[in-house]
Amino acid sequence: MKREGKKKKIYKRWWFWLIVIIIFILSVPKGEKDKDNTGNNTQITSSDTNTDNKENESKQDEKEQPKEEDSKIKSGTYKIGTDIPAGEYLVISKSLTYIECASDSTGALESIVFNDNLTSGSNSYVTLNDGEYFKMTGADMYPVASAPSVVPKDGEYKSGMYKVGTDIPAGEYKVILDSSSGFGYYEVSTDSRHNIEGIVTNENVQADTYLTIQEGQYLKMSGLKIQK
Repeated sequence: MKREGKKKKIYKRWWFWLIVIIIFILSVPKGEKDKDNTGNNTQITSSDTNTDNKENESKQDEKEQPKEEDSKIKSGTYKIGTDIPAGEYLVISKSLTYIECASDSTGALESIVFNDNLTSGSNSYVTLNDGEYFKMTGADMYPVASAPSVVPKDGEYKSGMYKVGTDIPAGEYKVILDSSSGFGYYEVSTDSRHNIEGIVTNENVQADTYLTIQEGQYLKMSGLKIQK
């Protein structure tokens, strides 16, 4: 009787396991891991791009908006049209301040277009024309487009000059005497040239009173206050 030889078990053959490993590797979904990595990389890139855009926009805004310090004009005498442009400016007093606008540099009284004294911490608007000379002591001045706000945080308007509709709303106000001397002064004008022709109304005040101001006018007060 013919004796059959013993067959080797298939799992003991080395090439069998090699084929199993190759099949396993090929069966893994290709690109699954790459897909995740690609998604993460895209997300990071998008975030970085947004951050860069915001920084660029912020830098652009800073570039376009004039800074107060860059536009500040210090005490001195200036020829309008040569040293500084003609236009409207806001003067902010740091101590006892004197301002003067003259038609020439002779120093003669008849050359003075307007002048004024400001108390420390007060302010005034001025409009200067080409060819004039402007003298200022004890204060800083800014073009109105880049000037700091003079709107009081507590709503109490004291001595100074305010543009109606910009610094203070139009309307009727109670004007309160705020001076140890017992009198104050207010003046409402159509512009900031400080000429008699521009005065709408003015009064020396010795007791509390009421005043109505309109959009576009200028209100000047000394020794008085208004609570908004």
